[in-house]
Amino acid sequence: MIDLHHLQDSLQNYLLKNPSDIQTAIVTSDKVPAAKRLGIYGDAYRLRLLEALAANYPILKHHLGEDAFQEIGENYIHSHPSCYRSIRWFGDKFAEYLAGDKNSNYPYLAELAQFEWHMTLAFDAADTRLVNIEDMATLAPESWPTMQFLTHPSLHRLNFVWNVVTLWQALANEQPFTEKELVMNSNPLPWVVWRHDYTIRFYALAEDEAWALDALIQGLSFGELCAGLCEWIEEQEVGMRAASLLKSWIQSGLLAEIKLN
Repeated sequence: MIDLHHLQDSLQNYLLKNPSDIQTAIVTSDKVPAAKRLGIYGDAYRLRLLEALAANYPILKHHLGEDAFQEIGENYIHSHPSCYRSIRWFGDKFAEYLAGDKNSNYPYLAELAQFEWHMTLAFDAADTRLVNIEDMATLAPESWPTMQFLTHPSLHRLNFVWNVVTLWQALANEQPFTEKELVMNSNPLPWVVWRHDYTIRFYALAEDEAWALDALIQGLSFGELCAGLCEWIEEQEVGMRAASLLKSWIQSGLLAEIKLN
């Protein structure tokens, strides 16, 4: 009699296309032989993974079309078998896979997938209290130079060479967008994605804002942030620019906590 652990391993090996003796444990009949029963189960498993992939990347699927998405998806399933207990996380390496696909005729797909995946991460992220303007008003002036911030758990900083956000917006709103409109920039453009009031938000960052937000995420103090902004802003105007960025981030719901040292 086959023990449960061996049975589970054998079925998993079958689904992952590895050598398996699972067929010997499957009931067989003339009408529905064991091989056919396993084939039905294997097809259902594969189709469920494709459904999960499509749920995480709906705009990418819409852009490619059913057949092309299924072909790419099945190749991904073969090269990146599901390794999570929850199917929610299947597809976490899809952007990485597309970036390494040397035969792809769509070099921008990896960035489109990266954008969609991080929107799902932002949506699923934990909620937390947000810093508000009133919190800032209670701070003593001498605490400003050394204060640090924690960002909202849903916040993600991304850089895109292609104008994939424009592509995503056009497809999501069922607007026409041709491949001729795809633009590859000479330098990556910085973006931020986060969730606020149960809505996924995103916008392109100016160069100085991108640096400042990255610095804040890395734990730099407000004083260090001001010093770094001198690369873009005149010294006498840095304080105003830094305060303006801080106010914008607070009003947008990007900051979750003030840390005073």
